[in-house]
Amino acid sequence: MINDRISLDVSNHVAHVKLSRPEKMNALDPEMFAAIPMLEEQLRADKSVRVVVLSGAGDNFCAGLDKSNFSAMLSPQSGDNVQTATAGGLSERTHGIANAPQYAAWMWRKLPMPVIAAIDGVALGGGLQIALGADFRYASATSRYSILELKWGIVPDMSSTQIMRHMVRDDIIRELTYTAKIFSAEQAKEWGFITDIVDDPVAHAMDIAAQIADKNPDAIRAAKQIIDRSYYQSEAEGLMTESAAQDQIIGTPNQIEAVMAAMQNRKPTFSD
Repeated sequence: MINDRISLDVSNHVAHVKLSRPEKMNALDPEMFAAIPMLEEQLRADKSVRVVVLSGAGDNFCAGLDKSNFSAMLSPQSGDNVQTATAGGLSERTHGIANAPQYAAWMWRKLPMPVIAAIDGVALGGGLQIALGADFRYASATSRYSILELKWGIVPDMSSTQIMRHMVRDDIIRELTYTAKIFSAEQAKEWGFITDIVDDPVAHAMDIAAQIADKNPDAIRAAKQIIDRSYYQSEAEGLMTESAAQDQIIGTPNQIEAVMAAMQNRKPTFSD
């Protein structure tokens, strides 16, 4: 356990992270926000981790911000709550380019290894934004979603505006944001929010994670980096990023092992 809000289990190069507040549908509270940067440190430090699977304990992924946080917004003197509506409080950059709530979702995109979200039940508001931080998302047919923030009179502010624009049509983003309506798994897949609908999201995510974990860990991380950077680079910069990454990988022990294993039709053994 990172704290009593997030659990971590590492096996066979796959880290399974669970948002662990099932009695509250894994809603986000100050303790959950505090746990996420601690989790990041642990994942980055463990070089054996090649893939992360992110899920929610119990029957839901994450219901978004705990309702008690909205009560705190009614009192600007409410203290250290991460979402307290004090003037300008969220403009402070506490985690690089992000504030603490933004980093709860942005962190998953910035991890060096791929992240797979396994979604059951609801992914609402901040819960959806955290799911969008993953590289891809597998969901149950009964899962439900919402860009919920306008229901509470606020805007989506946990980095989703920077992630959704690469995934979902502009008019769809606007409609769902302005209305805060609930949408289904089928709609989420059609619009680009989720990768696929599966019978058992966690089992499917773990299967895909195992397939990724069998690949050269240096190439896995480099591939994520060049894809992430491609959205913000010119064509010339993107092509150079590809070349630089390849120059760093070709001829390394893990790359040679990948070639030898493929030629010998055996499972490769990589160094972390």
